[in-house]
Amino acid sequence: MGWLNNLFPSKNSAKDLAVISPAKYVPHKPVATASSLFTNDQFNGSRFMFSVSFDGEKNLGEAGPLIDYRNDYIGLRLRSWQLFYESEIAQTIIKRDTLWKISKGLKLEAQPNEEVIKSEGYNVSDLEGVDDLIEYRWENFANSTRTSYNGQMTLHQLAKECYKNSRIGGDVLVVLRIENKRLNVQLIDGSSVQSPLLSDTQFLSDTTNGNKTANGIVTNSKGQHIAYYVQTGVLTFERIEAVQKSTGLLMAFMVNGLRYRITDSRCMPLLSVVLETVKKIERYKEATVGSAENAAKISIAIEHDINSSGENPFIDQLSNALNYNNNLDIPTDINGIELSKTVAAVTTNQTVNLPQGAKLKTIEHNAEVHFKDFYNTNKDAIAAACDIPSSVVFMKHDGSYSASRADLKDWEHTLMVGRDEFSIQFYQRIYNVWLWLEVMTLKISLPNYIRAFTDKNYVAIDAYNQSRWKGPTVPHIDPLKEVQAVRLMLGIQGESLPLITMEEATDFLNTGDSDENMRQFKYELEEAKSNGVYIEPIRGGGAPSDTQGN
Repeated sequence: MGWLNNLFPSKNSAKDLAVISPAKYVPHKPVATASSLFTNDQFNGSRFMFSVSFDGEKNLGEAGPLIDYRNDYIGLRLRSWQLFYESEIAQTIIKRDTLWKISKGLKLEAQPNEEVIKSEGYNVSDLEGVDDLIEYRWENFANSTRTSYNGQMTLHQLAKECYKNSRIGGDVLVVLRIENKRLNVQLIDGSSVQSPLLSDTQFLSDTTNGNKTANGIVTNSKGQHIAYYVQTGVLTFERIEAVQKSTGLLMAFMVNGLRYRITDSRCMPLLSVVLETVKKIERYKEATVGSAENAAKISIAIEHDINSSGENPFIDQLSNALNYNNNLDIPTDINGIELSKTVAAVTTNQTVNLPQGAKLKTIEHNAEVHFKDFYNTNKDAIAAACDIPSSVVFMKHDGSYSASRADLKDWEHTLMVGRDEFSIQFYQRIYNVWLWLEVMTLKISLPNYIRAFTDKNYVAIDAYNQSRWKGPTVPHIDPLKEVQAVRLMLGIQGESLPLITMEEATDFLNTGDSDENMRQFKYELEEAKSNGVYIEPIRGGGAPSDTQGN
């Protein structure tokens, strides 16, 4: 009963608990100490209660040991890139995810919040028609290779690289620079963002002025990013300020992949949870393919029973094939073993006279029979862990209409959420600086924006920066059914209302820019009329009559 005395330190507690029956037990008054684990109210007959620490394990040892993980960001990054290089599963998931999320680049739809701007006391008359000019100038900026720091890629290409690298490596540092009144964008691999040695003067200053430096990121007491250390040489580092002091604009920021905990300064690769699984799947696949290849080289075997003479029924064919009767040397392998003992002759449409006690046995190869089920099951689980359906990753749409529609609708939701997250981290932050530069250089006339910036009215500035980022949508399996279902929900009163705009229809069909299409159509229509090939459409539908020409 010694263990009871340890649990219940009150005097004679073990004796108190050693009751013969509930009826004979009289509860004692509990000792008023912090170690008291029960009270009179908790005893009902023979029942008593004590408290233990619960860590998720109900039976000792069943949940395994407790592990408090500390991320090795360098190791995770290297393993993830290695997996992307070696595994077709990992590479397909990343490439398909990037292709769907970013596609050819996300399109800007400027949406300044006029109501908020007015509520802050600013006139919105200068917003009339300015959103079109903003979108045209932004697209010109985003499609130029001068946008990148090295002059090699457009902004949309940078977006694809940034997204891919943040998913594989964990995070990417984006640095904005203004040169000759033009904004350019630089991507820095997250592996280069590292804390310098303690001998670095600037680093020592950051660690003693109240800021915190971890994994190359300097943060203040609020957790805001102040600066980043980028390794430029073996022992040389560049300190990049996150915020431009003169304007307060965010000029350097991290685009993150998967965050483990909110207290972590860096992020993990998307493939972190499946690193070991994918490696094992790859080894299994290689072993299965190799085994099948080796097994296929042996098609039949000669089986001898105890009464067999051991004679090879193919010895005559082998002798003829090797010209043995002409006393030519029989070929040998590198070990000097005669090939006649290891090479079997292939017979076509022949009858083989087997000696007594021998029979031919076909070799069956079962190693690859169950490969498909095992491989596909794990492949689907790996894709699901990376937030993308297996049917989308591997382009398998062989299910029923309902199943395929459910897969695509689920993926559409995941796609939109992921696209919005990346837009906020990448496109929107670049757009905020770009719009400021365009307005301050008078390329876009927004005098009240300048006034709000001078007033440091960040509510109004955020309202001016409001935007939406669009990419290709998930196509419907049967568009007619989708539209008819929506029409039924609208009722009779809404049956003639348009469901989408011309711009949305153009984006849905991925047929360019709606405004440009209308301008081009106007030009082509005028050309058709001037050349006499235009036919006036008949009001109310129907085909033109013969009198109107063909």
